[in-house]
Amino acid sequence: MALRRPLVHEIAKDTYLINEFGLVNAYVLVGSERSLLIDAGMGYCDLRAIVESLTEKPYDVAITHAHPDHAGMMHQFERVYLNEKEKASLPWAARLDFDLDEFVRNNRLHVGNWEVWEVTEDMINRGSLDTEILPLDEGDVFDLGNRRVTAHSLPGHAPGHIYFIDDGARIAFTGDCCNYNSGTRYAASTFIRDLQRLLDGYGKTYDRIFTGHTTYCGTLDVKSHDIRIVRYLIEAFRSLLRGDAVFGERVFQLFPERPPVKCLLYGPVVQYPHENRSGPMVCPTFNADMLWEEGEPHIVP
Repeated sequence: MALRRPLVHEIAKDTYLINEFGLVNAYVLVGSERSLLIDAGMGYCDLRAIVESLTEKPYDVAITHAHPDHAGMMHQFERVYLNEKEKASLPWAARLDFDLDEFVRNNRLHVGNWEVWEVTEDMINRGSLDTEILPLDEGDVFDLGNRRVTAHSLPGHAPGHIYFIDDGARIAFTGDCCNYNSGTRYAASTFIRDLQRLLDGYGKTYDRIFTGHTTYCGTLDVKSHDIRIVRYLIEAFRSLLRGDAVFGERVFQLFPERPPVKCLLYGPVVQYPHENRSGPMVCPTFNADMLWEEGEPHIVP
């Protein structure tokens, strides 16, 4: 019999990973005074009930970025924290006309283990509350009593992407900003600097990384993210700026029927393109006009 409930794992004391059918992770951080839910999943469970089974404390909900696998169940909650730059994506990310086809599409994207999960239409639960959107910005702190969780900006994968560092569990919860297939819609030089800032905190403010998709996607393991991925991403984008990048071709998982797309290779890092929803598949990272900020000296950071 296949699984019909998300898996919940305690990855540190009072720190829980909720794996939603191999598609995406949400996290519950329980403090002495308050708790925090990081990300709101896709839409195939009663996330609110799971959260409230893990904590009796009042809790906040903070969303790393407004993609449907991270903001999908936000309407189960009265209010959520989200960066202002992400609000424009909410009609797409948290829409209520959500069906099993979305699971099929996203399972393909996230390499879900089809033999493990049994997801049916009746499990869909995106909520229906008129959710209040509260601002979330660089440096904002969620004080949980015995632990503090600080928000940090790392745009690229999404314009207002936020990651969080928890000083209690010493974990960085990074959403999708530094997966092995991370990309940027902005200048590569800026992306490198933001990734370097994340890397500089390793061993100082945090010791482990957990992303929106565990070690990546579709797996049942709950290992922390390999910090080498962040280093590889930095070097991959540096190679773009130096002009000695190595390119290859990969089939884009979400659209396997389409021709292979160009990708940047560095070690195990694969840079997938983003989908341009108004036209054909493009990869903005390889647009020479997007390598540097306008007027910026061409010095590789």
